Amino acid sequence: IERVIGLLQDLGKKAEQEGKDEEVLYTKFEYWCANSKKSLHKAIAEEKDTVERLQDEISSHEKTIEVLTKEMADLTDEIAELGAAGEKAQAERDEAAALYKENSDAHTATIQAVDQAVAALEKSRSETDSATLNLSQQKVRKVLELLGMKVSETQRGTFEVFLAYEPKERPDTKAAGDYEGHVKKYSFKSDSVIELLKE
Repeated sequence: IERVIGLLQDLGKKAEQEGKDEEVLYTKFEYWCANSKKSLHKAIAEEKDTVERLQDEISSHEKTIEVLTKEMADLTDEIAELGAAGEKAQAERDEAAALYKENSDAHTATIQAVDQAVAALEKSRSETDSATLNLSQQKVRKVLELLGMKVSETQRGTFEVFLAYEPKERPDTKAAGDYEGHVKKYSFKSDSVIELLKE
């Protein structure tokens, strides 16, 4: 029986020790729970603040997206307007270039006609026959047409006097003799026309 009593006493001591150990563990668990609860409340509060802050940021970004979307639409419209303006400007430049080329070609033709008229007039100084005079008159007439309204009334009058000049034809001679000696040659009077053309 002593043995049973000893066993029971040992079991009692063991149960008492296990009870104390469990109490210590329970106290530790209770302490951990209390600390965990505080940590969780603190973490929840921080996360709520973070959620609110992020919601504000999301709202801000949504407004920014809305503003940027409107700006993109405005810029797209502006690009389209600038493209249309650019095409219109290009068309105007092309038209101006064509007009410039036309005027340049006309000026080149005028310069060539003036040079040809001056050369023909210079030639008519030495060759006083009717054909040379007619050629000179044709060249001057062409220059006058090309110059149009760019000549003054005085200059036009000088040109027209030259263009109206017609040498008189001599009648056929019936007598034998020195025909060449009696042919009336054109005397050159076109220095003023040459000077006007050189201007």
